[in-house]
Amino acid sequence: MSKDHPDKPTEVSPEGVEEGIGPRKSIAEQDIIDLSKLESTEESGPQKTYKLHGYWYLVFTVLAVVSGVFHFYTGGYRTLPAMVQRPIHLAFIMVFTFMLYPARRSSATRNRPSVFDLVFALLAVISSFFIVFNLRAIAEARGLVGPDEMIMGIIFMIVIIEAGRRVVGTFMLVFAAVFIAYLFVGPWLPGTILRHGGFSLARVISHMYTSIEGVFGIAVGVSATYVYLFILFGAFLSKSGTTQVFADLALAAAGASVGGPAKVGIIASGLMGTIQGSSAANVAATGLFTIPLMKKLGFKPYFAAAVEAVASCGGQFLPPVMGASAFIMAQYLGRPYAYVAAGALLPALLYYAAVFLQVHLHAKKRNMKGIDRKRLPALGGVLLRKGHLLLPIVILIGMIVFGFTALYAAFMSTISIFVISSVRKETRMSLTDILDGLRMAARSSIMTALACAVVGFVVGAVALSGLAMLITQQIVRLGAGRLLNTLVLAALSSLVLSFGLPTTSVYIITATLVAPGLTAVGLPPLVSHLFCYYWGGVSAITPPVALAVYVGAGIAGAPVMKSGFTAMRLGVAAYIVPFYFAYWPILITRQERASQIVLAVVGGIMTVVALAGIGERYYFRLLPWYKFGFLVLAAPLLIAPTTWSQIAGAGLVVFVLVGEYISFRRRRQDSAVETL
Repeated sequence: MSKDHPDKPTEVSPEGVEEGIGPRKSIAEQDIIDLSKLESTEESGPQKTYKLHGYWYLVFTVLAVVSGVFHFYTGGYRTLPAMVQRPIHLAFIMVFTFMLYPARRSSATRNRPSVFDLVFALLAVISSFFIVFNLRAIAEARGLVGPDEMIMGIIFMIVIIEAGRRVVGTFMLVFAAVFIAYLFVGPWLPGTILRHGGFSLARVISHMYTSIEGVFGIAVGVSATYVYLFILFGAFLSKSGTTQVFADLALAAAGASVGGPAKVGIIASGLMGTIQGSSAANVAATGLFTIPLMKKLGFKPYFAAAVEAVASCGGQFLPPVMGASAFIMAQYLGRPYAYVAAGALLPALLYYAAVFLQVHLHAKKRNMKGIDRKRLPALGGVLLRKGHLLLPIVILIGMIVFGFTALYAAFMSTISIFVISSVRKETRMSLTDILDGLRMAARSSIMTALACAVVGFVVGAVALSGLAMLITQQIVRLGAGRLLNTLVLAALSSLVLSFGLPTTSVYIITATLVAPGLTAVGLPPLVSHLFCYYWGGVSAITPPVALAVYVGAGIAGAPVMKSGFTAMRLGVAAYIVPFYFAYWPILITRQERASQIVLAVVGGIMTVVALAGIGERYYFRLLPWYKFGFLVLAAPLLIAPTTWSQIAGAGLVVFVLVGEYISFRRRRQDSAVETL
């Protein structure tokens, strides 16, 4: 069958997909698919944590329970003063870090922390609680630090740096070290742009350790409240079986369609990713199931890795949760979390629509069919058996929509998990499930919390030196007052600054250094922050770093660079959609007339259709080059902020679509006549 005539798609047999694998049962002969049984045997990466046993496992469990109760109570019921809540939060986090993460990877085979680890854990507790017990004296000193504060501050900074090195990575520490060094070497820098008068060690310690302008800033504040509470919510959702419901719903909804396995991966990763918010972590969690499914049903390993990476990358853009960054964004903007989530919704839906459509076209181009319906769970059956487990998410979204704070919504939604899961015996959570959830939350909170703490050095240095104002001035100057120039500069800056960094760190850095430059040229603040958030987030799928791709390629056993460039092609919307909503900010702010909002949404949909066609060079057949050129021309016309340019761009897309559809129908009729 010609690739230009995919009129009769055939089901892809898993046999012979990979060399060295013997024949398997045919799809029709296999049982109903259970994603939990499709876990890959591939290693997603080297083991980095201790495997605690016996006494130390009990100690970790007790600390995880105490930490969970502390954060649940203070986050959702009675928040403590910032300089009490945040040091205690970091004390828990650093103790967990030194109990679980070895100083060297080669030591990860141990089943208990070393004496060296325990010394660091003790220093972390002492230096953190020094702030709590001496808060009044520190406040009365008004920024002046004595010998005790100096010693404790130096110890605290060393402990944070060591914890960050073990978890966040060396690159982030080097980045932070550059900004700390900038505070001391400023007087000797050449030129006048970056030069400043310099700061003493006492001033730096005061700013970074005894104030909410440094390590204990907004980011750690969000980590100590919103993030830990939502991580608890996600952990208990997982232990109640809700994540399996996500997977079953994805299978039931999209498994039988063209390219079904990849679409299942997109839906499942999107649903789980919006709660987790970390691209690489989400690939590690859901990719263990979705990537083997895609491979076994005909997709190439590199393509399966790319689909999972792109789908997981989108989870950080998709409300209601969007990971920690959404809460930090709300704090930076001084607006309710619901305002950020509502503004982010339409761009995220356009992103997923583009990925979904491109995967569909990819499967059609290769004559691939979905999974046999006999092997898929029935949608009605899934909802009848376990649909009640989705109610906590409904409660969470409903409370946010009706004006409750995100903290209170997460607090009540977490409580509802225990009540709702108890409705049926088979979904009721046991004491073991609850303890597992608390341990999972303790582990899952480490990366985000330490990223927020380490990036606090960057934010603190920028605030103390006034560097943010200088960078904003340079972006505005180099942009020469033209929005496109400024957007390109901001996009490239956000991408470069985000290479190799966790999602939360990416947003904080770009929000501090880049977003003010966009706001200065007239973009609404939320649009500026989301633009930087998107362009920082796509570093997860952009070679040469592409952390999400590295994890996916490791699971799939695929070449990293080939997977990375495929991910860039599949995720092209992540690069283009930010430019679209920058030129059409009403897509986010929705403050104009309804007709203008509809025009912006329709233009966004047409842009997505054009991008999918460009990505695969296919609609109903492989596109002729001149029609492919029409789509390439249509994309910038659709983005341009004038009605007539959008009409022209939409006209080109419709011309290509209608022409290809008529040609497709004509070929089918000719084929039917020949058959007769």
